[in-house]
Amino acid sequence: MKIAVFATGWNGEYLRDMYHGLENSQKEFHDSIHLYASFGRLGSGDSFNKSEFDFFELADMEAYDGFLYPSTTVKEGDVKQRLLERIIESKKPCVSLEEEIPGLSFVGINQSKAMRQIVRHLAGVHGIRTFGFINGMKDTYEAQMRQQGVESKIRELGLCLMPEWVDYGNYEYRSGETYARKMIAAYEAGEELPQAVISANDLMAAAFLQTIKGTALEGKIPITGFDRYFDGECFSPTMTTIERPRDQVAYEAVRLLHELHEKADGKLVHRELSYRFFIGNTCGCTKHVPFDTESFRNRIFWKNLQEYDAKSKLDSMQEWVTSRISLEEIMDATGRFLDLVGAGRGQIFLTDDLFSQEAKSYRSCKREVLNWCNEKNRTEEGGVQVFMPLHYQLHRMGYCMVAGVDEMFRTGILETFFRNICYALENYIQRKQYQEVNLKLQKLYRIDQLTGIYNRFGMEDLGQKFYERNCEYHINTKFIFCDINRLKYINDTYGHKAGDWVIRKTGEALGRLAAEDSLPFRFGGDEFLLLTREESGITAESIRQSIAAVCKEEPSPIREPLEASIGVILAPWDSEYNMDVYLNQADEAMYEEKKMYHEKYGDRRRR
Repeated sequence: MKIAVFATGWNGEYLRDMYHGLENSQKEFHDSIHLYASFGRLGSGDSFNKSEFDFFELADMEAYDGFLYPSTTVKEGDVKQRLLERIIESKKPCVSLEEEIPGLSFVGINQSKAMRQIVRHLAGVHGIRTFGFINGMKDTYEAQMRQQGVESKIRELGLCLMPEWVDYGNYEYRSGETYARKMIAAYEAGEELPQAVISANDLMAAAFLQTIKGTALEGKIPITGFDRYFDGECFSPTMTTIERPRDQVAYEAVRLLHELHEKADGKLVHRELSYRFFIGNTCGCTKHVPFDTESFRNRIFWKNLQEYDAKSKLDSMQEWVTSRISLEEIMDATGRFLDLVGAGRGQIFLTDDLFSQEAKSYRSCKREVLNWCNEKNRTEEGGVQVFMPLHYQLHRMGYCMVAGVDEMFRTGILETFFRNICYALENYIQRKQYQEVNLKLQKLYRIDQLTGIYNRFGMEDLGQKFYERNCEYHINTKFIFCDINRLKYINDTYGHKAGDWVIRKTGEALGRLAAEDSLPFRFGGDEFLLLTREESGITAESIRQSIAAVCKEEPSPIREPLEASIGVILAPWDSEYNMDVYLNQADEAMYEEKKMYHEKYGDRRRR
């Protein structure tokens, strides 16, 4: 089957376990699984999250045989609903992971039942009669199911869930810490406290215990957790919690999807998996909990070693991609990193116009700039392919696909990997835009606005370099000075627009003669300079012919032909004189020709 999976990666450990479950299923069923992973944070409203969540629209629903929807990872209500509507509209089978959704089949544990078991243990074994509860986000499925289990069992046993001690957090450490500080203050004020606290996850429970340590409440308030992620597993004292089979849920969801696809009868299936109620010491149990210290220390050692190694590789990648100045070099550096982490394949697709700030859909990004494959660890079109968005805030640049990236999931560097690509692309864009602005400024500084050729500032910069380079390569340089004849007469007789026209046409004539071996400049007013190599073939006569040619291309505002006085000086490459000497000589040569022009036509007016 060809299967699409939609998930956010705010909980990296859940995403890792789900990926491993998908990998295991792929080995058995040989599916092509596309995991669309965004990394939108909890909460909504900013441009980062919007660009992340809109990434799900990349998937062409018609191209898949079925879908997996770990909807508990998607906390944004409108995003969640929009994606659900697309899935249902496709009329393809879909299995929801961990959350019961109308219209979809389900694989997961009964979270309400698990919480009821925790309450039963606290009440039956420890005699707890009053409870507090640190829950997750109020409008999410897990929070509702876990609270439903707590409330129903407490009600059934005739016990008390103290409403003033029911708080809603976001599953992070600070939520448990805040709850504990509130309880410490209440204890010091002589207020009534619950006899035990139930936490919706291990991290908030651990934060609670750490915060009350060293206070009068230490050791007096039992607490339980949920999920048994790594932070809860390694916490001391041992956490009483619920261990969920996260990778098994993903594996069973793929198996169920195959069953639904084969039956094709449209019937929904609800499949509950077993969980483990892990009894530790945080609930008040004093019995020794067997713990393989040697094995655990080895796990910590290898985990730290792998994460350190992964961080070193990421640091190298960041250095590689941020120091590259071209798009091709950034892609080469990305492929180099994928090779380092033993990936199988990698592709990157960008929008056609990377510099446009116009809002683009991810599906319009079809320009392939990376198609990398590890010949040693080749991953074919099947397997688990992970798709991630490339964007900077609302600027959507494209997306990347990676396959065979077990190391990235195991070490938790997947998000940082694609963020590095995003930042490298944004830096590349900004650098190119800066260069463009700089070129425009240089053009404004160096280019004469009337003629379009270089001005005197350009001559002082580029002309000097041109002369020095010719001398370095043993090339003689021609200095050709031009001055428009009778410009004051033209201005006085035909107006300044006509004067501008003859200046523009002279500059255009010189510009047409210029090539890699020639540079034209408007030296000032009606004076022009052309620097060229001796062998270029440009002469005073060829300049006059070029002037005559450009004047014929449009109606002339003057009745007389446009003429110029021209002085030519050749500077030997091994001359001991600098450029200024030859500029003055060319100017004098031009002046001598202008005197002859005035004498010939009886016009004694000097330039």
